[in-house]
Amino acid sequence: MKRTSRSRLVRIAMATVLAVLLGTIAPSVISSGAASAATDGQMVYPASGNIQSKVGDGCRGNYRAHDGIDISGQGGTPILAAYDGVIKLRASNGGYGFYTDVEHPGGYVTRYGHMAAQGMYAPGTRVVRGQQIGVVGDTGSPGAYHLHFEVWRNGSIYSQINQGFTCLSNITRGNPLPLVFPGLATQNVAVPLTDFDADGRADLLGIAADGDLHHIKGDGKGRFQQGTTITSAWGAHKHLSFADFNGDGRTDMLVARPDGPLEFYGGSRTGGFDDFRVIGSGWYNLLHVTSGADYTGDGKDDIIAVAPTGALLIYPGNGKAGFASSAITAGSGWLDFRFVVGGDFNGDGAGDLMAVDGSGYLRFYPGQYNRFGAARVISGGWGTHRALTGGSDYTGDGKADLVVVTTSGEMLVYPGNGAGGFGAAISSGTGWGGYTQIE
Repeated sequence: MKRTSRSRLVRIAMATVLAVLLGTIAPSVISSGAASAATDGQMVYPASGNIQSKVGDGCRGNYRAHDGIDISGQGGTPILAAYDGVIKLRASNGGYGFYTDVEHPGGYVTRYGHMAAQGMYAPGTRVVRGQQIGVVGDTGSPGAYHLHFEVWRNGSIYSQINQGFTCLSNITRGNPLPLVFPGLATQNVAVPLTDFDADGRADLLGIAADGDLHHIKGDGKGRFQQGTTITSAWGAHKHLSFADFNGDGRTDMLVARPDGPLEFYGGSRTGGFDDFRVIGSGWYNLLHVTSGADYTGDGKDDIIAVAPTGALLIYPGNGKAGFASSAITAGSGWLDFRFVVGGDFNGDGAGDLMAVDGSGYLRFYPGQYNRFGAARVISGGWGTHRALTGGSDYTGDGKADLVVVTTSGEMLVYPGNGAGGFGAAISSGTGWGGYTQIE
């Protein structure tokens, strides 16, 4: 990421001035309906209708060269995600028409074809079982209104899907699909990648001692290059945090200004940030702010905050860079914690916390949606570190890691093991002690 041009700095400055003049924007809440995050490996029917064709079966005693399940139904009715996953592809062609692919744990991918219009979510968006992702249509070459539903595993058509459907029978969307999918419930879910320069590798952001905001480029193997300046005059900003807050599949940034507002910077397709807005007020005096995961079970990234009273709060995200104005209280007694870092550290889809208490112990708090389980002490000696962040995959193994800057200025990445623990540290050398914050 190159140093920001003068015109870009002017745009940032103008946006900041406008935010001060216009005040703050009150976040809103969007209901998730009947959708709920799943860890049990049980898919649901993605649409309602009659089963007209299966894999290689025309449902009338005839073979048909066909790779999926045809569910006939009324056009304009909802299409649901069969299981938790990440939108892998949203496209169209002459055969499938508008279609969406969702990548799931265990090597599975589901495809939803002949949608009435483009799928509802961009690639990279996390969705949960039962969440609407499109509408039944007749685009492409369907012959009639229906959903064409495919399941792939490890790059091949998963023909066992036939066992979950009965020819010419009626099904109802959202009901359990009577079939066991090996590995679906046991594999880790996707870990966010803090890729700020669009090179496919996780990076860091840092606020240097002179107030410059730096891009710290990662090599995808747990090491980082010295930072390059993005912009200046950020020395008094606090609570730098990341997540995909607007659901476009790119990593966004949040930061609190000294006068209180919470600023949102939307990640750009080509690296950097191309969207700015103020999304809240009164955030500067909070003790901690972090994110990096879904803490409520609706498939949208949320914010974790620690209030001056020591209350642990969850602000539900609406997937459009907005947040509920009323927080969910998830705990108390967090007044003396030095660091609080969010992310899915055990791979179950629920956001967890890594926190350093007043005695210097690193504690793991497993997420249970809207609350956290009992803490597990990982190790001591973390209280003197200069900075701590994590929740992204910095090593390229698909698991959430931790990054620290030690008292000697050494930067270390602790690779996550996918079960709330960490392996031996990877060093990026010394000379990092000048950063007041990293994220």
